[in-house]
Amino acid sequence: MLNRLTIRQRILVIFIGIAFVGGTVQFLIAGRQLEAATLEFYQHHLETDALLVAATFAEPLGHYLEGEDEGGIGRMLAALQQEVGHDYLILDRNYRVVGYTANTGYEQVDRVPVSPELVEADSVQIGSDIRPNHVGEAALYLAVSVRYEGEALGYLVLSEPMAPAYAEVNRRYMELAIATLPVLVLVVAASMWVSSTISRPVQHLRNSALNMAQGALDTRIQVTTQDEIGQLGKTLNFMAGQLETLMKTQRNFVSNAAHELRTPLMTLKLRAEALSDETLPKAERETYLTEIQQEIDHMAELVSSLLLLARIDEGRHTQNGVVTDTASILHDLIRHWRIEAEAKQLEFATQIDPDLPELPMSPNDLRVVVDNLLSNAVNTPNRDAFR
Repeated sequence: MLNRLTIRQRILVIFIGIAFVGGTVQFLIAGRQLEAATLEFYQHHLETDALLVAATFAEPLGHYLEGEDEGGIGRMLAALQQEVGHDYLILDRNYRVVGYTANTGYEQVDRVPVSPELVEADSVQIGSDIRPNHVGEAALYLAVSVRYEGEALGYLVLSEPMAPAYAEVNRRYMELAIATLPVLVLVVAASMWVSSTISRPVQHLRNSALNMAQGALDTRIQVTTQDEIGQLGKTLNFMAGQLETLMKTQRNFVSNAAHELRTPLMTLKLRAEALSDETLPKAERETYLTEIQQEIDHMAELVSSLLLLARIDEGRHTQNGVVTDTASILHDLIRHWRIEAEAKQLEFATQIDPDLPELPMSPNDLRVVVDNLLSNAVNTPNRDAFR
């Protein structure tokens, strides 16, 4: 699916996807930690209250079990509920109800079933459990073992709805979401900026390459950076320069080939027209035929030379033979081109070292290459001197 998108769209999709997944994971992890810390703080606060209240009920519970002041516990529980607002339940060692605050659901109960917080309180003095209360709402139950003079007398059970704690958790989640949202927006903005900085020069490279492909080889890419894209732009500029040079060389090659072939073709045309005259003497006819054959041979040599030069330029030419007397061959070639240069009123000077080394090429290949160089020099317009 990503293959159908542009580079900018891919970067945006990947960056935003990573930001969304990473942000969601971080949000959940941080949220769980905040939730655990909030609930732990809520429970710890109630445990502190439960321990303090249990300590105040140690002596009254002892008197109650001895049959003294049976109404004192009820009055204390009513005062606590009015002052603190929590719900309390007092049990003896056999889980019989001794006293409770109003609206706790124990009005018609003489003995409560063994619950997890009561079992835990036997071993670690205080136990806790979260379960629905008598009206179906989630509530935290804390049970504290009530001891007097080292003897376990019973239990104090504190119950508190979990709604305030859950509301605090939701508030913390909202604060975390509000804090996370700007980070996600910043990541999206950064991804858009990064994608733009990458896609814009790539688009420029594409447009420039298309212009080059359409023949505008003088197109150059403006390089403003030193990164990989800038290096690619420099490479394309170098390639365009090489292609432009190659095209100029090709045009010059075609022009030179046309120039070299034009003269023998014109000669062939004129001689062929002359031979069509039936009144032409036999001697002239034979002369024209000889000249035609010479021009054909000359054209064949030109074509062979052009093909050889093309193979040399392409690096496909197989080198056969060795030039041993390099200076002598060059002197022979220069004699011919000196006459051509002087006929065009060009200055022609040479300096050939008599001890030139051997060349790994055939004498004919050397002649073709030097003839091509000297022909280009002599036939180049506006050339005042050639050395």
